[in-house]
Amino acid sequence: MASLISDQLAPTMRIAFFGTPELAVPTLDALVAVGHEVSAVFTRPKQRRHRRGEPVSTPVASAANELGLNVIEVTSAQEIETFLADKNIEVGVVVAFGLILTPSIIALPRLGLLNLHFSLLPRWRGASPVQHAILAGDTETGVCVMQLEEGLDTGPVRAKAVFPVDPQSTTGSLFDSLSQIGAGLMTEVLAAPEEFTPEPQSGEISWAPTLKVDDFRIDVQRPAKEIEKMVRAGNPQPGAWMTVSGNRVKIEKAHVGDTQVDLGVIDKHAHLGTASGALALDVVHPQGRKSMSGVAWLAGLRTEKVQVDT
Repeated sequence: MASLISDQLAPTMRIAFFGTPELAVPTLDALVAVGHEVSAVFTRPKQRRHRRGEPVSTPVASAANELGLNVIEVTSAQEIETFLADKNIEVGVVVAFGLILTPSIIALPRLGLLNLHFSLLPRWRGASPVQHAILAGDTETGVCVMQLEEGLDTGPVRAKAVFPVDPQSTTGSLFDSLSQIGAGLMTEVLAAPEEFTPEPQSGEISWAPTLKVDDFRIDVQRPAKEIEKMVRAGNPQPGAWMTVSGNRVKIEKAHVGDTQVDLGVIDKHAHLGTASGALALDVVHPQGRKSMSGVAWLAGLRTEKVQVDT
């Protein structure tokens, strides 16, 4: 396969791009910047950000429109297959698309589909690899350019880059870094794919299923260290949260404190008592209000301590 690619590859390629959120935009920008012909940009349909608001285009759609590219909003794999059937696409590039691509679509481009995955495969296969890496206390993560196949993130890896996870890393900060690194890695692979032979994944497999809002509800029966990881994994979305007197409060930033507080109580210094240690609530976002320091929030409640709802 490598020799076939080497013999037939043009300096630039006709590409179909598949992506939806903001973290996919750097790769799209990079493909255009190096001169590839992005013939089609597939993305998910417009959605309302608020219940009564107007539908809003995905970040990828907005970026593609600014670049003058052909944007196709799709809800099914069949729409993609119909469009690509006669387009002579050489390769597809997939970054957080949000729709399962069928084997018939994978087979359409001459070089198949290359997926940018935000972990060091086979660790954290699935939809939420960065969040799970933080929750697990991983000290490093990374990105892989993977040859897409029918299985969930099981394809052979063409290239990877390692990136550290420090004690302050959030999902947002890691995505900011990894999306840029991944964009560069993808363009390197496309510039000389014959030099990046697909290698079967090796090592221990772990899974990163989709995390929902309820997965980020704070349980004070857990240690402060675990809750602090949850806060970072949930930042910026959906956010680790708790309720106080029936009102939801998101915790945007926190650290493990060096004091002792009764279980489930938040003291006047905005320290939350947990099963092991206290969690200092540095920045909170009370329902219907703006973000503020934990101390300012407590002061506004005009009380020296509050009890978290269970």
